[in-house]
Amino acid sequence: MANNRGVVLVFSLLLTLILSSVLGALYLSVTSENQQVNQNVNSTRAFWLAEAGIATVKANPGLGAVSGNLGGSNYTYNVPAPQVVPGTNNVYWIVNSTGTVNLPSGSSVSRTLTATIKTAGADSSKFPYAIDTTAELEIKGNAVTINGTPKQSDNTINFTNMFGISKTTMEASANHLYTNSNFSAPVDGITWVNVASGGTLNISGNLTGSGILVINGNAKFSGTVVFNGIIYVIGTLTMTGNVTTNGSIVAESSAEADTTLTGSVTINFNLLQIENALANVEFLNKQIVAWREQQV
Repeated sequence: MANNRGVVLVFSLLLTLILSSVLGALYLSVTSENQQVNQNVNSTRAFWLAEAGIATVKANPGLGAVSGNLGGSNYTYNVPAPQVVPGTNNVYWIVNSTGTVNLPSGSSVSRTLTATIKTAGADSSKFPYAIDTTAELEIKGNAVTINGTPKQSDNTINFTNMFGISKTTMEASANHLYTNSNFSAPVDGITWVNVASGGTLNISGNLTGSGILVINGNAKFSGTVVFNGIIYVIGTLTMTGNVTTNGSIVAESSAEADTTLTGSVTINFNLLQIENALANVEFLNKQIVAWREQQV
């Protein structure tokens, strides 16, 4: 009997050892699989965060460095200031975005994406004239001065071609959106004015402005106006007041509606003011044309 009990004891010990080994191996396997799953989850999160950084750059009106977090302070993205691709006339830019998941252990998981973004660009050569009109340019009186080349009956005027973005995008991105009934200062950055059908925006008071002023309808400048930048009128343009502009004026109207200048009007072609104005639209229309992940 003693020998049988000894055999049973030895067998029990062996069985316990085997089961312990199996359970230990199973525990290590499960732990390793959990670690791999967590690593994959956090790696995917870091990838999404890097994508969020690129999306933020694309959505912002400018093109500068951005950073932020999604889902908490441990989930961050960081994008240094994009760099222009040499030789592309500031149209193509490289964006590097890094998404990072900071773990409770103090370690982190990061992934970096590189995207090439195409911008609308800002081509000042699209505005070569002091005043450019689709209709006849009618000048009355001796107090009108045009310093630069005027262009009339120009059938090549095209808003999208000149600004690099559509009218819809320009209006949606305007810093100031007015109608002819509530038009007021400020007029800077991008100012868009919608004129009621059959109406006219009559600027009869004092106005100092800059940037891009788009008047979607007929416009009459009868007050004292000083403007630096680009004035684009989608309708009939009449200037009868004391007006000084530095930059370029474009009037996109029907061939039957003359652009009329009278009063004390001075129109100065100014390339620097045109370039300053176009800086407001340069990065409004951004498209991702290529992207890849940086390999560690």
